[in-house]
Amino acid sequence: MYLATKTIAGKIHYFLRQSYKKNHSWHFREIFAFGTRPGEFIIYGGGNSFYLDEELLRKAGKFVDHDPENELEYLLWPFVDPEIRYKLAPFYKPERKFNTAKITAAEAAAMQNEIHDFDRRRLHYLRYGSITQGDLKKMRPKMLRVMLEKSRDEREQYFLSQEQVLEPEELKEYVYAIFDLKRYFSELIAHSMPEGLEQQRLDKYMINDLCRLNRDKSFWAGMAAFNGLHEYLQRYVIMFFDYDYRSSPFSREAFRRFGRHWSGNRAAGRDRPVSRQEAGAIFAVSPTKLQNMSRQELTRLYRQKAKEMHPDKGGNHDSFVKLTAAYNELLQTRQEGV
Repeated sequence: MYLATKTIAGKIHYFLRQSYKKNHSWHFREIFAFGTRPGEFIIYGGGNSFYLDEELLRKAGKFVDHDPENELEYLLWPFVDPEIRYKLAPFYKPERKFNTAKITAAEAAAMQNEIHDFDRRRLHYLRYGSITQGDLKKMRPKMLRVMLEKSRDEREQYFLSQEQVLEPEELKEYVYAIFDLKRYFSELIAHSMPEGLEQQRLDKYMINDLCRLNRDKSFWAGMAAFNGLHEYLQRYVIMFFDYDYRSSPFSREAFRRFGRHWSGNRAAGRDRPVSRQEAGAIFAVSPTKLQNMSRQELTRLYRQKAKEMHPDKGGNHDSFVKLTAAYNELLQTRQEGV
């Protein structure tokens, strides 16, 4: 069993669901609807004691061959009164049992045949935070075990919860990685600096891949038929188009290395921070106007200039690298919403 969430009329609703196998595919069924407040199904008996609603236990018991109470306590533990949870935590905390046994031949075959590459890429990024993912077929089996014997719905609910740890500045890069968009570009920076790529092309490839996944029947096996873009994919459109790439010292250094590779110039001055005057000259606007731009305005200007100066469009490699270095420096001086 697993706890699922769904936003209805702007509010998060909670459901108890279970995956089951039928006709060689994993499906899911709904066992219990908690509404917007799962905590209402936790009964407090005085002191620090609590127990679960009898109707919930009765309905869940129909779908499992064991007492469901411990499993339900694990799922609902986050909704227990915080003060009681704090007092009980030192000596009581419900836990889900994890399979630590050696991977069997049947599990290995299921991993090979049943786990979609899109799931593999998501698991890889959430574990390592890397755009470059290598041969997905060689991923450690124990990383993939979490996907076994789960319906598409349960897998998507798993990723929904795991993606909560991502910072806002990681979201666009995350989508870039999980759709493997770098495969469309030959530039070296595609493996580390997607913000330096031609964004209109990148946007087109992302939409095409999103639509292809939306039509992939093997990916949606066991799910009910749907029209339009599936609700489980809609968040990736928001992540990709409503957020910007992160800017970090590592990414700036990667761009500088890229610039030295093309120009052959290893002058010490190349690694120093870009001044406001230099940035203004690079972007062809006054330093004051550049400094007063919001993140959104700066990003729009950068993309416009990058399109003009991109080497694939006949631009100069050094100028393109300087532009991106200046852009990254300016991003560091801004806070969200400024």
